[in-house]
Amino acid sequence: MWWHVGRPNFGDDINPSFFERIDRGRVRFAHDRGKPHVLGAGSILKHATPASIVCGSGFLEPPRRPVKAGQIVAVRGELSATACNADSSVLLGDSLVIVDAFMKRPEPRHRYGYVPHVTNVRHWRMLDRRRQHVIIDPAWAPWQVIDAIAACEVVFSQSLHGLIVADALGVPNVWVAPSEAMRGGRFKFDDYCSTLEEGKDMVPEGTDVFMSPERYDAGISRYRFCKARYREALAAACARCHEARARD
Repeated sequence: MWWHVGRPNFGDDINPSFFERIDRGRVRFAHDRGKPHVLGAGSILKHATPASIVCGSGFLEPPRRPVKAGQIVAVRGELSATACNADSSVLLGDSLVIVDAFMKRPEPRHRYGYVPHVTNVRHWRMLDRRRQHVIIDPAWAPWQVIDAIAACEVVFSQSLHGLIVADALGVPNVWVAPSEAMRGGRFKFDDYCSTLEEGKDMVPEGTDVFMSPERYDAGISRYRFCKARYREALAAACARCHEARARD
């Protein structure tokens, strides 16, 4: 596989262990993207090459040039599909919409959990003036983040994958608006929302979210396609990647 490597962020860092569960094999990082490899979760579709097998990736913002992926099995949503001229056989959905296949939601341990964008953790800790809520840092180990989200009764998330995981695990959630510093604005969020039975309304970032969280309506947005089919398609794509690399 190839995934984004840089600032720790569970939405990127989850890829190897997540796809090991899908493929039931060991995942290795693809240093040479000229050889067959899988692109999974993350806003990494612009990095696709003719050797890429795209399995749930998306764009951070509309691409400036055409994408030349080898195979496109699934993309994050309708906006990504349109941007890369995907045909009707391509599935829609971020890879993590099937995270519930690999873990069950535990009994909640926290009333409210907050998932900032990875660049906004310190700012959100300052906004939580009373220090009464759980701030879930996207830089934690990936499955630790997912477990923390699952253990909350309600999640407020500025992180896209915070929302995706909460929806998948049945945790009521509230979408907090992207900050001005977040590249791409709401593009990737609208892309994800295009795969849901009903969309989401975002709320402004600010102290009210922390001081009066009960004022906000939290909900669970359901994925509108077949998760079993999606999982089978990703597993089959991984198998094709193994075969292609064996021939390479």
